Amino acid sequence: MQSLSNIGVIALNTFRESVRDKILYNIFFLAIGLAFFSILLGEWSVFDRAHVIKSTTLSIMSISGLLISVFVGISLVQKEIQGRTVLTLLSKPISRAAFIVGKYLGLLAVVAVHLSLLTLVYYGILWLTNSNPTVDLLQAIYLVFCEMAIVVAVALLFSSFSTPVLSALFTLGVYIAGHLSNQLLEQVRFVRRMGEVEGMQSVIMEKTAIFVHAIFPGLYRFNISGYVVHQVALPPFYLLWNTLYALGYIGVFLAVASWWFSRRDFL
Repeated sequence: MQSLSNIGVIALNTFRESVRDKILYNIFFLAIGLAFFSILLGEWSVFDRAHVIKSTTLSIMSISGLLISVFVGISLVQKEIQGRTVLTLLSKPISRAAFIVGKYLGLLAVVAVHLSLLTLVYYGILWLTNSNPTVDLLQAIYLVFCEMAIVVAVALLFSSFSTPVLSALFTLGVYIAGHLSNQLLEQVRFVRRMGEVEGMQSVIMEKTAIFVHAIFPGLYRFNISGYVVHQVALPPFYLLWNTLYALGYIGVFLAVASWWFSRRDFL
């Protein structure tokens, strides 16, 4: 119970600290501006306006959540280390795992509030443009939140042992790889079937693509804008299985971050 209490206190303080960060508000207003800009994109596009607005706004939610994880999340642990306040915290009966988990939950709460506010703006734009705002869109937004929950865990993992610049680059790399790993694997297998690459080179390419696909979290799973925009039903239990998938990766990343952080010497 004491550990849970410590996690709650750290999470609350992290949330309060994060909402005072000016970068957070810059990202939020930038996301709102881009969301309204999607109206113009819908007018200029040869595609249906509602389709453009929905797909663009969902992408904005994902990217803005990534920016929060990079510019706000990575600095959370580094500020404590560089300011030496981590020594004060860890001198109290607080485990390093509780410190990491508390930081994670605090930042995740910030992301949740950010996405909730963008959702209100999102539905307002759809209502103003008569773009058929439906409840099904909440499924896509929920999966964006699951995606961001993984990205926040990744950012904290790298910030537990690396510099802010390298942590940001690593997090961006995982985000890009997570979205492209499935396409990479399919493309390599297609090239191999077509016979464009043969022999040992094709085997190495496929093994590398399989390794990347297996190691990096498949963030492409959480992008269902195609289903939502075209009003296609999701496969059965899609939300459940991908929720469990996200929880699995989050657990692994937080466990590794806690283990690595516990090995660091701040004296």
